[in-house]
Amino acid sequence: MPTAPARRPSPPSCLFLSLRRHLDLGRLHLAVDTLPLLARRGLRPDSPTLTLLLCRCLRDPTDGLSLAGHVYRFLRLSGLLRPAPAPPLSNHLLAFHFLRGRPADARRLFARMSAPNLFSFNAMLAGYARLGMIQPAKSLFDRMPHRDVVSWNTMIIALARAGSWADAVGLYSHLRRSSLDFNAHTFSGIVTACVRLGEVHLARQIHAQVVRVGFLSNLIISSSLVDAYAKCGSVDDAQKLFDEMPTRDVLSWTTLVHAYASSGDLVSAHKMFDEMPEKNSISWTALIGGYTRRGYPFEALDLFKNMMKLGVMPDQFTFSSTLCACGAISSVKHGKQIHAHLLRSHFKPNAIVFSSLIDMYSKCGDLRGGRRVFDLTDANKRDSVLWNTIMSAVGQHGDGTGAIKMFEEMVRTRTKPDANTFVVLLTACSHSGLIEQGVQLFLSMRRHGVVPEEDHHVCLVDLFGRAGRFEEAAECLKEMPCQSSVRAWNALLGACRIHRNLQLGKVVAQRAIKLDPDCPTAYVLLSSFYAEVGMWDSVEKVRHLMQENQVWKERASSWIGVDNVIQSFETVDHLQTSEGSTMLS
Repeated sequence: MPTAPARRPSPPSCLFLSLRRHLDLGRLHLAVDTLPLLARRGLRPDSPTLTLLLCRCLRDPTDGLSLAGHVYRFLRLSGLLRPAPAPPLSNHLLAFHFLRGRPADARRLFARMSAPNLFSFNAMLAGYARLGMIQPAKSLFDRMPHRDVVSWNTMIIALARAGSWADAVGLYSHLRRSSLDFNAHTFSGIVTACVRLGEVHLARQIHAQVVRVGFLSNLIISSSLVDAYAKCGSVDDAQKLFDEMPTRDVLSWTTLVHAYASSGDLVSAHKMFDEMPEKNSISWTALIGGYTRRGYPFEALDLFKNMMKLGVMPDQFTFSSTLCACGAISSVKHGKQIHAHLLRSHFKPNAIVFSSLIDMYSKCGDLRGGRRVFDLTDANKRDSVLWNTIMSAVGQHGDGTGAIKMFEEMVRTRTKPDANTFVVLLTACSHSGLIEQGVQLFLSMRRHGVVPEEDHHVCLVDLFGRAGRFEEAAECLKEMPCQSSVRAWNALLGACRIHRNLQLGKVVAQRAIKLDPDCPTAYVLLSSFYAEVGMWDSVEKVRHLMQENQVWKERASSWIGVDNVIQSFETVDHLQTSEGSTMLS
Protein backbone atom coordinates (compact mmCIF):
# COMPACT_ATOMS: atom_id res chain seq x y z
CA MET A 1 0.00 0.00 0.00
CA PRO A 2 1.60 3.28 -1.02
CA THR A 3 2.36 5.67 1.80
CA ALA A 4 0.91 9.18 1.78
CA PRO A 5 3.45 11.82 0.90
CA ALA A 6 4.81 13.76 3.87
CA ARG A 7 3.05 17.08 4.44
CA ARG A 8 5.28 19.82 3.19
CA PRO A 9 5.79 22.75 5.49
CA SER A 10 4.15 25.99 4.45
CA PRO A 11 6.53 28.33 2.68
CA PRO A 12 7.46 31.53 4.53
CA SER A 13 5.29 33.66 2.26
CA CYS A 14 2.20 31.60 3.23
CA LEU A 15 2.88 32.08 6.95
CA PHE A 16 3.29 35.83 6.53
CA LEU A 17 0.10 35.99 4.43
CA SER A 18 -1.75 33.88 7.01
CA LEU A 19 -0.65 36.18 9.83
CA ARG A 20 -1.71 39.24 7.89
CA ARG A 21 -5.06 37.74 6.89
CA HIS A 22 -5.93 36.75 10.48
CA LEU A 23 -4.94 40.22 11.60
CA ASP A 24 -7.08 41.95 8.96
CA LEU A 25 -10.10 39.80 9.87
CA GLY A 26 -9.67 40.45 13.60
CA ARG A 27 -8.86 36.81 14.42
CA LEU A 28 -6.24 37.73 17.00
CA HIS A 29 -5.91 34.29 18.60
CA LEU A 30 -5.13 32.70 15.23
CA ALA A 31 -2.74 35.54 14.37
CA VAL A 32 -0.85 35.03 17.64
CA ASP A 33 -0.80 31.23 17.05
CA THR A 34 1.16 31.91 13.84
CA LEU A 35 4.09 33.42 15.77
CA PRO A 36 5.54 30.10 17.11
CA LEU A 37 5.51 28.69 13.54
CA LEU A 38 7.51 31.69 12.38
CA ALA A 39 9.88 31.42 15.36
CA ARG A 40 10.68 27.75 14.60
CA ARG A 41 11.82 28.80 11.13
CA GLY A 42 13.72 31.82 12.38
CA LEU A 43 11.37 34.14 10.51
CA ARG A 44 10.44 37.63 11.64
CA PRO A 45 7.47 39.70 10.45
CA ASP A 46 8.28 43.30 9.64
CA SER A 47 8.05 45.98 12.32
CA PRO A 48 4.75 47.56 11.07
CA THR A 49 3.01 44.15 11.18
CA LEU A 50 4.23 43.43 14.73
CA THR A 51 3.25 46.95 15.80
CA LEU A 52 -0.27 46.51 14.44
CA LEU A 53 -0.59 43.06 16.04
CA LEU A 54 0.50 44.31 19.47
CA CYS A 55 -1.78 47.35 19.16
CA ARG A 56 -4.81 45.19 18.31
CA CYS A 57 -4.04 42.78 21.16
CA LEU A 58 -3.80 45.58 23.71
CA ARG A 59 -7.20 46.87 22.61
CA ASP A 60 -8.93 43.49 22.96
CA PRO A 61 -11.36 43.82 25.92
CA THR A 62 -11.26 40.16 26.96
CA ASP A 63 -7.89 38.50 26.35
CA GLY A 64 -5.85 41.56 25.42
CA LEU A 65 -3.15 41.32 28.08
CA SER A 66 -2.67 37.57 27.58
CA LEU A 67 -2.40 37.91 23.79
CA ALA A 68 -0.01 40.85 24.13
CA GLY A 69 2.09 38.67 26.45
CA HIS A 70 2.52 36.09 23.67
CA VAL A 71 3.61 38.82 21.24
CA TYR A 72 6.10 40.14 23.81
CA ARG A 73 7.51 36.64 24.33
CA PHE A 74 8.01 36.25 20.55
CA LEU A 75 9.81 39.61 20.38
CA ARG A 76 12.09 38.66 23.27
CA LEU A 77 12.95 35.17 21.99
CA SER A 78 13.52 36.51 18.48
CA GLY A 79 15.99 39.10 19.76
CA LEU A 80 13.86 42.00 18.57
CA LEU A 81 14.06 43.91 21.86
CA ARG A 82 17.77 44.71 21.65
CA PRO A 83 18.40 47.36 20.63
CA ALA A 84 15.07 48.97 21.44
CA PRO A 85 12.59 48.62 18.57
CA ALA A 86 11.49 51.57 16.47
CA PRO A 87 9.31 54.13 18.32
CA PRO A 88 5.90 52.88 17.04
CA LEU A 89 6.50 49.35 18.39
CA SER A 90 8.31 50.58 21.52
CA ASN A 91 5.41 52.91 22.36
CA HIS A 92 2.99 49.97 22.43
CA LEU A 93 5.47 47.97 24.50
CA LEU A 94 5.53 50.81 27.04
CA ALA A 95 1.73 50.58 27.32
CA PHE A 96 2.00 46.78 27.69
CA HIS A 97 4.45 47.04 30.59
CA PHE A 98 2.21 49.49 32.45
CA LEU A 99 -0.90 47.38 31.83
CA ARG A 100 0.74 44.38 33.46
CA GLY A 101 1.87 46.53 36.38
CA ARG A 102 5.59 46.63 35.55
CA PRO A 103 6.54 50.34 35.47
CA ALA A 104 10.23 49.51 36.03
CA ASP A 105 10.29 47.55 32.74
CA ALA A 106 8.67 50.51 30.99
CA ARG A 107 11.27 52.89 32.44
CA ARG A 108 14.14 50.67 31.27
CA LEU A 109 12.74 50.44 27.74
CA PHE A 110 12.11 54.19 27.62
CA ALA A 111 15.71 54.85 28.71
CA ARG A 112 17.03 52.60 25.90
CA MET A 113 15.00 54.32 23.18
CA SER A 114 17.38 56.33 21.00
CA ALA A 115 14.79 58.87 19.84
CA PRO A 116 11.57 58.78 21.90
CA ASN A 117 8.86 60.86 20.29
CA LEU A 118 5.86 62.70 21.73
CA PHE A 119 3.81 59.49 21.65
CA SER A 120 6.51 57.79 23.74
CA PHE A 121 6.33 60.49 26.41
CA ASN A 122 2.52 60.36 26.38
CA ALA A 123 2.58 56.56 26.74
CA MET A 124 4.80 56.88 29.82
CA LEU A 125 2.63 59.67 31.20
CA ALA A 126 -0.58 57.67 30.69
CA GLY A 127 1.03 54.62 32.31
CA TYR A 128 2.09 56.52 35.41
CA ALA A 129 -1.37 58.12 35.62
CA ARG A 130 -3.11 54.75 35.34
CA LEU A 131 -1.08 53.37 38.24
CA GLY A 132 -1.57 56.52 40.33
CA MET A 133 2.17 57.32 40.27
CA ILE A 134 1.76 61.08 40.45
CA GLN A 135 5.31 62.14 41.34
CA PRO A 136 6.99 60.27 38.42
CA ALA A 137 4.24 61.61 36.15
CA LYS A 138 4.88 65.19 37.31
CA SER A 139 8.63 64.79 36.85
CA LEU A 140 8.21 63.42 33.32
CA PHE A 141 5.67 66.09 32.39
CA ASP A 142 8.02 68.87 33.54
CA ARG A 143 10.91 67.62 31.39
CA MET A 144 8.91 66.85 28.23
CA PRO A 145 10.50 68.76 25.31
CA HIS A 146 7.09 69.16 23.67
CA ARG A 147 3.55 68.71 24.95
CA ASP A 148 0.26 68.35 23.11
CA VAL A 149 -3.30 68.54 24.45
CA VAL A 150 -3.16 64.79 25.23
CA SER A 151 -0.21 65.40 27.58
CA TRP A 152 -2.04 68.18 29.40
CA ASN A 153 -5.31 66.23 29.62
CA THR A 154 -3.57 63.15 30.99
CA MET A 155 -1.84 65.16 33.70
CA ILE A 156 -4.95 67.13 34.68
CA ILE A 157 -7.05 63.95 34.97
CA ALA A 158 -4.28 62.18 36.90
CA LEU A 159 -4.04 65.01 39.43
CA ALA A 160 -7.83 65.14 39.83
CA ARG A 161 -8.07 61.38 40.40
CA ALA A 162 -5.26 61.54 42.94
CA GLY A 163 -7.11 64.19 44.94
CA SER A 164 -4.71 67.02 44.02
CA TRP A 165 -7.63 69.25 43.09
CA ALA A 166 -5.82 72.59 43.38
CA ASP A 167 -2.90 71.33 41.26
CA ALA A 168 -5.35 70.12 38.60
CA VAL A 169 -6.99 73.55 38.50
CA GLY A 170 -3.59 75.25 38.32
CA LEU A 171 -2.56 73.09 35.37
CA TYR A 172 -5.88 73.80 33.65
CA SER A 173 -5.19 77.54 34.05
CA HIS A 174 -1.76 77.10 32.41
CA LEU A 175 -3.37 75.22 29.52
CA ARG A 176 -5.92 78.00 29.03
CA ARG A 177 -3.07 80.51 28.66
CA SER A 178 -1.27 78.33 26.11
CA SER A 179 -1.86 78.32 22.37
CA LEU A 180 -3.12 74.72 22.37
CA ASP A 181 -6.69 73.89 21.42
CA PHE A 182 -8.97 72.18 23.92
CA ASN A 183 -10.78 68.92 23.33
CA ALA A 184 -13.61 67.14 25.14
CA HIS A 185 -11.26 65.21 27.44
CA THR A 186 -9.79 68.47 28.78
CA PHE A 187 -12.92 69.10 30.79
CA SER A 188 -13.20 65.62 32.29
CA GLY A 189 -10.58 66.03 35.01
CA ILE A 190 -11.20 69.71 35.70
CA VAL A 191 -14.94 69.22 36.29
CA THR A 192 -14.09 66.52 38.85
CA ALA A 193 -11.68 68.90 40.59
CA CYS A 194 -14.30 71.64 40.52
CA VAL A 195 -16.82 69.38 42.29
CA ARG A 196 -14.33 68.32 44.94
CA LEU A 197 -13.28 71.89 45.65
CA GLY A 198 -16.90 73.08 45.70
CA GLU A 199 -15.90 76.12 43.63
CA VAL A 200 -19.02 77.34 41.84
CA HIS A 201 -17.12 80.27 40.26
CA LEU A 202 -14.75 77.73 38.69
CA ALA A 203 -17.74 75.81 37.32
CA ARG A 204 -18.95 79.05 35.73
CA GLN A 205 -15.52 79.62 34.13
CA ILE A 206 -15.53 76.09 32.72
CA HIS A 207 -19.08 76.62 31.48
CA ALA A 208 -18.00 79.78 29.62
CA GLN A 209 -15.01 77.96 28.12
CA VAL A 210 -17.23 75.05 26.99
CA VAL A 211 -19.55 77.49 25.23
CA ARG A 212 -16.60 79.35 23.67
CA VAL A 213 -15.03 76.22 22.15
CA GLY A 214 -18.40 74.84 21.02
CA PHE A 215 -18.66 71.77 23.24
CA LEU A 216 -22.05 72.54 24.79
CA SER A 217 -23.63 69.96 22.47
CA ASN A 218 -21.36 67.28 23.98
CA LEU A 219 -23.86 65.61 26.32
CA ILE A 220 -21.23 64.07 28.58
CA ILE A 221 -19.53 67.44 29.21
CA SER A 222 -22.75 69.42 29.63
CA SER A 223 -24.29 66.78 31.94
CA SER A 224 -21.09 66.74 34.00
CA LEU A 225 -21.30 70.51 34.34
CA VAL A 226 -24.95 70.30 35.44
CA ASP A 227 -23.85 67.82 38.09
CA ALA A 228 -20.92 70.08 39.08
CA TYR A 229 -23.21 73.08 39.57
CA ALA A 230 -25.55 71.01 41.73
CA LYS A 231 -22.76 69.60 43.89
CA CYS A 232 -21.31 73.09 44.31
CA GLY A 233 -24.68 74.16 45.73
CA SER A 234 -26.03 76.10 42.76
CA VAL A 235 -29.04 74.24 41.37
CA ASP A 236 -30.21 77.47 39.67
CA ASP A 237 -27.06 77.47 37.53
CA ALA A 238 -27.62 73.78 36.81
CA GLN A 239 -31.16 74.53 35.59
CA LYS A 240 -29.96 77.45 33.43
CA LEU A 241 -27.30 75.27 31.78
CA PHE A 242 -29.86 72.51 31.22
CA ASP A 243 -32.13 75.05 29.49
CA GLU A 244 -29.21 76.16 27.25
CA MET A 245 -28.37 72.63 26.10
CA PRO A 246 -29.27 72.19 22.40
CA THR A 247 -29.91 68.47 22.87
CA ARG A 248 -30.70 66.42 25.95
CA ASP A 249 -30.69 62.72 26.63
CA VAL A 250 -31.84 60.59 29.55
CA LEU A 251 -28.48 61.21 31.29
CA SER A 252 -28.84 65.00 31.27
CA TRP A 253 -32.45 64.81 32.51
CA THR A 254 -31.48 62.34 35.24
CA THR A 255 -28.57 64.54 36.31
CA LEU A 256 -30.94 67.45 36.96
CA VAL A 257 -33.46 65.22 38.77
CA HIS A 258 -30.62 64.03 41.00
CA ALA A 259 -29.45 67.63 41.50
CA TYR A 260 -32.85 68.76 42.78
CA ALA A 261 -33.29 65.63 44.91
CA SER A 262 -29.84 66.03 46.49
CA SER A 263 -30.55 69.67 47.33
CA GLY A 264 -33.77 68.65 49.10
CA ASP A 265 -36.13 70.20 46.52
CA LEU A 266 -38.15 67.04 45.95
CA VAL A 267 -41.07 68.94 44.39
CA SER A 268 -38.86 70.21 41.54
CA ALA A 269 -37.13 66.82 41.29
CA HIS A 270 -40.48 65.06 40.86
CA LYS A 271 -41.65 67.71 38.37
CA MET A 272 -38.52 67.21 36.22
CA PHE A 273 -38.96 63.44 36.51
CA ASP A 274 -42.57 63.65 35.28
CA GLU A 275 -41.49 65.83 32.33
CA MET A 276 -38.79 63.38 31.19
CA PRO A 277 -39.59 62.07 27.69
CA GLU A 278 -37.77 58.84 28.48
CA LYS A 279 -36.87 57.22 31.80
CA ASN A 280 -34.52 54.39 32.74
CA SER A 281 -33.67 52.62 36.00
CA ILE A 282 -31.10 55.31 36.87
CA SER A 283 -33.77 58.03 36.59
CA TRP A 284 -36.13 56.14 38.89
CA THR A 285 -33.31 55.43 41.33
CA ALA A 286 -32.31 59.12 41.46
CA LEU A 287 -35.80 60.06 42.64
CA ILE A 288 -36.27 57.03 44.93
CA GLY A 289 -32.89 57.72 46.54
CA GLY A 290 -33.78 61.39 47.00
CA TYR A 291 -37.00 60.57 48.86
CA THR A 292 -35.23 57.97 51.00
CA ARG A 293 -32.35 60.28 51.99
CA ARG A 294 -34.72 63.13 52.84
CA GLY A 295 -36.86 61.02 55.16
CA TYR A 296 -39.82 60.19 52.91
CA PRO A 297 -39.72 56.38 52.87
CA PHE A 298 -43.39 55.92 51.92
CA GLU A 299 -43.01 58.01 48.77
CA ALA A 300 -39.85 56.04 47.92
CA LEU A 301 -41.72 52.73 48.26
CA ASP A 302 -44.64 54.01 46.15
CA LEU A 303 -42.19 55.00 43.40
CA PHE A 304 -40.59 51.56 43.53
CA LYS A 305 -44.03 49.92 43.13
CA ASN A 306 -44.80 52.13 40.11
CA MET A 307 -41.41 51.31 38.64
CA MET A 308 -42.16 47.58 38.93
CA LYS A 309 -45.62 48.00 37.37
CA LEU A 310 -44.05 49.69 34.34
CA GLY A 311 -41.58 46.82 33.96
CA VAL A 312 -38.45 48.90 34.56
CA MET A 313 -35.66 46.66 35.85
CA PRO A 314 -34.13 47.98 39.10
CA ASP A 315 -30.36 48.15 39.56
CA GLN A 316 -28.12 47.74 42.61
CA PHE A 317 -28.74 51.29 43.82
CA THR A 318 -32.52 50.99 43.38
CA PHE A 319 -32.62 47.94 45.64
CA SER A 320 -30.30 49.62 48.13
CA SER A 321 -32.42 52.81 48.38
CA THR A 322 -35.68 50.86 48.62
CA LEU A 323 -34.33 48.58 51.35
CA CYS A 324 -33.18 51.68 53.28
CA ALA A 325 -36.76 52.99 53.03
CA CYS A 326 -38.07 49.71 54.49
CA GLY A 327 -35.56 49.97 57.34
CA ALA A 328 -36.60 53.58 58.02
CA ILE A 329 -40.19 52.49 58.75
CA SER A 330 -39.11 49.20 60.40
CA SER A 331 -41.28 47.25 57.96
CA VAL A 332 -39.75 43.79 57.76
CA LYS A 333 -42.75 42.64 55.70
CA HIS A 334 -42.02 45.15 52.94
CA GLY A 335 -38.30 44.46 53.28
CA LYS A 336 -38.85 40.73 52.74
CA GLN A 337 -40.97 41.50 49.68
CA ILE A 338 -38.10 43.52 48.19
CA HIS A 339 -35.66 40.74 49.14
CA ALA A 340 -37.90 38.16 47.43
CA HIS A 341 -38.09 40.31 44.31
CA LEU A 342 -34.31 40.56 44.34
CA LEU A 343 -34.01 36.76 44.46
CA ARG A 344 -36.64 36.21 41.73
CA SER A 345 -34.93 38.64 39.39
CA HIS A 346 -31.75 36.49 39.45
CA PHE A 347 -29.91 39.74 40.12
CA LYS A 348 -26.39 39.23 41.42
CA PRO A 349 -26.14 41.53 44.46
CA ASN A 350 -22.98 43.48 45.20
CA ALA A 351 -21.63 44.56 48.60
CA ILE A 352 -23.93 47.63 48.63
CA VAL A 353 -27.08 45.51 48.26
CA PHE A 354 -25.91 42.94 50.82
CA SER A 355 -25.14 45.76 53.26
CA SER A 356 -28.58 47.30 52.68
CA LEU A 357 -30.24 43.93 53.32
CA ILE A 358 -28.33 43.45 56.58
CA ASP A 359 -29.15 47.01 57.66
CA MET A 360 -32.84 46.60 56.78
CA TYR A 361 -33.25 43.37 58.77
CA SER A 362 -31.37 44.89 61.71
CA LYS A 363 -33.49 48.06 61.82
CA CYS A 364 -36.62 45.93 61.60
CA GLY A 365 -35.50 44.03 64.72
CA ASP A 366 -34.52 40.84 62.87
CA LEU A 367 -30.81 40.53 63.66
CA ARG A 368 -30.86 36.82 62.78
CA GLY A 369 -32.10 37.69 59.30
CA GLY A 370 -29.25 40.17 58.88
CA ARG A 371 -26.73 37.63 60.10
CA ARG A 372 -28.07 35.02 57.65
CA VAL A 373 -27.54 37.47 54.78
CA PHE A 374 -23.99 38.15 55.97
CA ASP A 375 -23.22 34.42 56.21
CA LEU A 376 -24.40 33.93 52.61
CA THR A 377 -21.81 36.38 51.27
CA ASP A 378 -18.49 35.14 49.88
CA ALA A 379 -16.05 35.21 52.81
CA ASN A 380 -13.18 36.07 50.45
CA LYS A 381 -14.99 39.10 49.01
CA ARG A 382 -16.22 40.78 52.19
CA ASP A 383 -15.05 44.39 52.24
CA SER A 384 -15.02 46.92 55.07
CA VAL A 385 -18.51 48.18 54.12
CA LEU A 386 -20.02 44.74 54.66
CA TRP A 387 -18.17 44.17 57.94
CA ASN A 388 -19.09 47.65 59.20
CA THR A 389 -22.77 47.02 58.48
CA ILE A 390 -22.96 43.72 60.37
CA MET A 391 -20.93 45.13 63.28
CA SER A 392 -23.26 48.13 63.41
CA ALA A 393 -26.28 45.81 63.43
CA VAL A 394 -24.88 43.75 66.30
CA GLY A 395 -23.96 46.91 68.23
CA GLN A 396 -27.39 48.48 67.70
CA HIS A 397 -28.94 45.40 69.28
CA GLY A 398 -26.95 46.04 72.45
CA ASP A 399 -24.19 43.48 71.94
CA GLY A 400 -21.02 45.57 72.04
CA THR A 401 -18.93 42.50 72.92
CA GLY A 402 -20.29 40.72 69.83
CA ALA A 403 -19.36 43.69 67.65
CA ILE A 404 -15.79 43.60 69.00
CA LYS A 405 -15.56 39.85 68.32
CA MET A 406 -16.67 40.46 64.73
CA PHE A 407 -13.99 43.14 64.41
CA GLU A 408 -11.37 40.64 65.57
CA GLU A 409 -12.67 38.20 62.95
CA MET A 410 -12.51 40.97 60.33
CA VAL A 411 -8.84 41.63 61.17
CA ARG A 412 -8.07 37.89 60.99
CA THR A 413 -9.43 37.81 57.43
CA ARG A 414 -6.98 40.63 56.57
CA THR A 415 -9.79 43.06 55.69
CA LYS A 416 -8.46 46.56 56.30
CA PRO A 417 -10.62 48.61 58.71
CA ASP A 418 -11.53 52.15 57.67
CA ALA A 419 -12.56 55.27 59.58
CA ASN A 420 -16.21 54.19 59.69
CA THR A 421 -15.22 50.84 61.25
CA PHE A 422 -14.07 52.61 64.40
CA VAL A 423 -17.13 54.90 64.50
CA VAL A 424 -19.27 51.74 64.50
CA LEU A 425 -17.17 50.06 67.20
CA LEU A 426 -16.94 53.10 69.47
CA THR A 427 -20.71 53.62 69.19
CA ALA A 428 -21.31 49.95 70.05
CA CYS A 429 -19.01 50.22 73.09
CA SER A 430 -20.72 53.44 74.18
CA HIS A 431 -24.21 51.91 74.05
CA SER A 432 -23.05 48.76 75.86
CA GLY A 433 -21.03 50.53 78.56
CA LEU A 434 -17.73 48.97 77.44
CA ILE A 435 -15.55 51.92 78.44
CA GLU A 436 -12.10 50.34 78.63
CA GLN A 437 -12.62 48.34 75.43
CA GLY A 438 -13.72 51.51 73.64
CA VAL A 439 -10.65 53.42 74.82
CA GLN A 440 -8.36 50.59 73.67
CA LEU A 441 -10.02 50.57 70.25
CA PHE A 442 -9.57 54.35 69.96
CA LEU A 443 -5.88 54.03 70.86
CA SER A 444 -5.42 51.21 68.30
CA MET A 445 -6.68 53.25 65.34
CA ARG A 446 -3.32 54.51 64.12
CA ARG A 447 -1.94 50.98 64.29
CA HIS A 448 -4.58 50.06 61.71
CA GLY A 449 -3.66 53.05 59.55
CA VAL A 450 -6.67 55.20 60.53
CA VAL A 451 -6.16 58.75 61.83
CA PRO A 452 -8.81 59.76 64.43
CA GLU A 453 -11.20 62.38 63.04
CA GLU A 454 -13.99 64.49 64.53
CA ASP A 455 -16.47 61.58 64.42
CA HIS A 456 -14.19 59.40 66.55
CA HIS A 457 -13.63 62.12 69.14
CA VAL A 458 -17.41 62.69 69.35
CA CYS A 459 -17.86 58.95 69.98
CA LEU A 460 -15.22 59.09 72.73
CA VAL A 461 -17.00 62.01 74.43
CA ASP A 462 -20.25 60.04 74.21
CA LEU A 463 -18.52 56.92 75.57
CA PHE A 464 -17.37 58.67 78.76
CA GLY A 465 -20.50 60.80 79.04
CA ARG A 466 -22.94 57.88 78.94
CA ALA A 467 -20.90 56.23 81.69
CA GLY A 468 -21.19 59.38 83.82
CA ARG A 469 -17.46 60.03 83.66
CA PHE A 470 -17.86 63.73 82.90
CA GLU A 471 -14.30 64.79 83.78
CA GLU A 472 -12.85 62.42 81.20
CA ALA A 473 -15.49 63.48 78.66
CA ALA A 474 -14.54 67.13 79.23
CA GLU A 475 -10.86 66.22 78.83
CA CYS A 476 -11.66 64.61 75.48
CA LEU A 477 -13.38 67.82 74.40
CA LYS A 478 -10.26 69.82 75.26
CA GLU A 479 -8.01 67.46 73.30
CA MET A 480 -10.19 67.46 70.17
CA PRO A 481 -8.46 68.88 67.07
CA CYS A 482 -11.72 70.72 66.29
CA GLN A 483 -12.72 72.66 69.41
CA SER A 484 -15.86 73.99 67.73
CA SER A 485 -17.49 70.59 67.21
CA VAL A 486 -21.12 71.21 68.14
CA ARG A 487 -21.83 67.48 67.79
CA ALA A 488 -19.38 66.69 70.60
CA TRP A 489 -21.05 69.23 72.89
CA ASN A 490 -24.48 67.83 72.00
CA ALA A 491 -23.23 64.33 72.82
CA LEU A 492 -22.14 65.55 76.25
CA LEU A 493 -25.49 67.32 76.71
CA GLY A 494 -27.30 64.07 75.95
CA ALA A 495 -25.18 62.33 78.59
CA CYS A 496 -26.01 65.06 81.13
CA ARG A 497 -29.69 64.40 80.47
CA ILE A 498 -29.24 60.64 80.99
CA HIS A 499 -27.55 61.21 84.36
CA ARG A 500 -29.76 64.18 85.38
CA ASN A 501 -26.73 66.47 85.72
CA LEU A 502 -28.70 69.68 85.18
CA GLN A 503 -25.98 72.06 86.37
CA LEU A 504 -23.44 70.84 83.82
CA GLY A 505 -26.15 70.35 81.20
CA LYS A 506 -27.08 74.06 81.21
CA VAL A 507 -23.44 75.09 80.69
CA VAL A 508 -22.96 72.56 77.88
CA ALA A 509 -26.22 73.60 76.18
CA GLN A 510 -25.20 77.28 76.25
CA ARG A 511 -21.88 76.40 74.61
CA ALA A 512 -23.55 74.24 71.94
CA ILE A 513 -26.13 76.93 71.10
CA LYS A 514 -23.40 79.57 70.91
CA LEU A 515 -21.39 77.41 68.49
CA ASP A 516 -24.36 76.74 66.19
CA PRO A 517 -27.50 78.75 67.01
CA ASP A 518 -29.29 77.30 63.95
CA CYS A 519 -29.00 73.66 65.05
CA PRO A 520 -32.17 72.49 66.87
CA THR A 521 -30.50 69.57 68.72
CA ALA A 522 -29.24 71.47 71.79
CA TYR A 523 -32.53 73.37 72.20
CA VAL A 524 -34.57 70.15 72.01
CA LEU A 525 -32.30 68.25 74.42
CA LEU A 526 -32.34 71.09 76.96
CA SER A 527 -36.11 71.57 76.65
CA SER A 528 -36.71 67.84 77.16
CA PHE A 529 -34.31 67.88 80.11
CA TYR A 530 -36.25 70.71 81.79
CA ALA A 531 -39.55 68.93 81.10
CA GLU A 532 -38.31 65.71 82.72
CA VAL A 533 -37.49 67.53 85.97
CA GLY A 534 -40.71 69.58 85.89
CA MET A 535 -39.14 72.99 85.17
CA TRP A 536 -41.91 74.17 82.83
CA ASP A 537 -40.99 77.85 82.97
CA SER A 538 -37.53 76.95 81.68
CA VAL A 539 -39.11 74.82 78.94
CA GLU A 540 -41.09 77.87 77.81
CA LYS A 541 -37.94 80.03 77.83
CA VAL A 542 -36.09 77.55 75.59
CA ARG A 543 -39.02 77.44 73.16
CA HIS A 544 -39.15 81.24 73.12
CA LEU A 545 -35.40 81.32 72.36
CA MET A 546 -35.97 78.91 69.46
CA GLN A 547 -38.62 81.24 68.04
CA GLU A 548 -36.31 84.24 68.40
CA ASN A 549 -33.53 82.39 66.55
CA GLN A 550 -36.03 80.99 64.02
CA VAL A 551 -35.04 77.41 64.80
CA TRP A 552 -37.66 74.72 64.29
CA LYS A 553 -37.67 71.17 65.55
CA GLU A 554 -38.26 68.57 62.87
CA ARG A 555 -41.65 66.93 63.28
CA ALA A 556 -41.57 63.37 64.51
CA SER A 557 -43.39 60.75 62.44
CA SER A 558 -44.98 57.45 63.37
CA TRP A 559 -46.70 54.76 61.34
CA ILE A 560 -49.07 51.87 61.79
CA GLY A 561 -49.05 48.89 59.45
CA VAL A 562 -52.06 46.62 58.92
CA ASP A 563 -51.87 43.97 56.18
CA ASN A 564 -50.22 45.77 53.25
CA VAL A 565 -51.37 49.26 54.27
CA ILE A 566 -49.11 51.60 56.24
CA GLN A 567 -50.65 54.75 57.74
CA SER A 568 -48.16 57.48 58.61
CA PHE A 569 -48.88 60.44 60.86
CA GLU A 570 -46.96 63.28 62.51
CA THR A 571 -47.14 64.50 66.09
CA VAL A 572 -49.41 67.39 65.03
CA ASP A 573 -51.96 65.20 63.21
CA HIS A 574 -55.38 64.88 64.83
CA LEU A 575 -57.84 64.54 61.96
CA GLN A 576 -57.22 60.82 61.47
CA THR A 577 -57.06 59.85 65.15
CA SER A 578 -60.24 57.79 64.95
CA GLU A 579 -58.95 56.05 61.83
CA GLY A 580 -55.67 55.30 63.59
CA SER A 581 -57.50 53.97 66.63
CA THR A 582 -59.57 51.72 64.41
CA MET A 583 -56.40 50.34 62.77
CA LEU A 584 -54.83 49.73 66.19
CA SER A 585 -57.90 47.90 67.42
